[in-house]
Amino acid sequence: MASRSKYASDGGRLMQTGFVDRAIKTFEQGVAANPKDVDCWLGLGRCHLSAGRAEQAMTAFQRLLAAAPEHLEAQSAVAMIRLEQGDASALEGLQALSSQKGAGLFVHLNLANALQARGDKAGAEAAFERALESSPNNPFVLVELGELALGRGDPAKAAARFKPAAEAMPMEVVPQQLYARALARSGQPGQALAVLTGAVQRIVDAPTLHDELFQLAMLAGAFPTAVASARALQRLRPGTPNPLYLEGLAHLTSGNVEQARSLFEQTARLAPSAWPAKHAWAKCLMLEKKLAEAQKLLEEAVGAAGNDPGPANDLATVYLARKDGARAQAVLAPVAAAHPDDDATQLNLALAYVQQGKPRLALPHVKSALASRDRDIAEQAGRLKKQVGA
Repeated sequence: MASRSKYASDGGRLMQTGFVDRAIKTFEQGVAANPKDVDCWLGLGRCHLSAGRAEQAMTAFQRLLAAAPEHLEAQSAVAMIRLEQGDASALEGLQALSSQKGAGLFVHLNLANALQARGDKAGAEAAFERALESSPNNPFVLVELGELALGRGDPAKAAARFKPAAEAMPMEVVPQQLYARALARSGQPGQALAVLTGAVQRIVDAPTLHDELFQLAMLAGAFPTAVASARALQRLRPGTPNPLYLEGLAHLTSGNVEQARSLFEQTARLAPSAWPAKHAWAKCLMLEKKLAEAQKLLEEAVGAAGNDPGPANDLATVYLARKDGARAQAVLAPVAAAHPDDDATQLNLALAYVQQGKPRLALPHVKSALASRDRDIAEQAGRLKKQVGA
């Protein structure tokens, strides 16, 4: 087997480190020195493909085939470009090349990507499996296989694929996120937290990792971890309101209402039009029995949130506590029409009618609430049954 030219070796190193334009110049020098330098033509084709220059890539691969007609990757690349240009018959060529003995990584990847783009996930997965056989433990192929497994609802298989990819690329964000996500979905939240906690210690300035870690920590009840990630996001996204809001959510969920209220207030002042912050601030005030202050904030939140059930139901709860069923009805009626399956809205609207002495109007809403999967809502609706004659 002939050794690679210096141009091919140097160009390959440049391409692998992301210097595609410099790699192209090096490969061009190589083919100028030797028009039959197969490795340089291959490098040129790959570079142009990665940059989205299909015509230049086609020229490079055809020149390669003129020098080496049996080159499988070049044949596969030409077929892939033709397929993308509308030649549907080229797919059969890709499949035939991938099934040949000696087909390498890129031949299988070309087929896998073509099948995936056409919605054939099972075929794509089989091609990625062949790619993995030709390049064992290739982290990029493992990530593709993991995403396909996750997409078809097999998080355990996905985690098994993502694990070696994450270990092979410890400083890359996406494999860490995907591995943690698969672990969490396969019922291993503790391990998922450990993966992300380790990742944020290695990759210090990666806000998306902290986004993922915050969500997972909240689901797992690891509130100190959630607070730490929210504070890291405040450092990484200075001056933006959402990280303050997230820290407030972590404190509120863990029962630290006073700290949460302060953070929601800061968020609302930074982003006056952001109704979720006002809604959360009002929730804290309701817990502190400060209903007049909560009512004002909730009225602002409902005005901005439209028919969102969250703030509307909390505002209705305040009105009901003040024996003002008519105002509760006015807030909830359009929400119930927009969200007929929202059980809390159905229950509160029933209460609003009962409070006004309108049991017949309450009846359909009581029946809806009785069917709720939320035990508390169903029990409250059960207590209303006799009052409305259900």
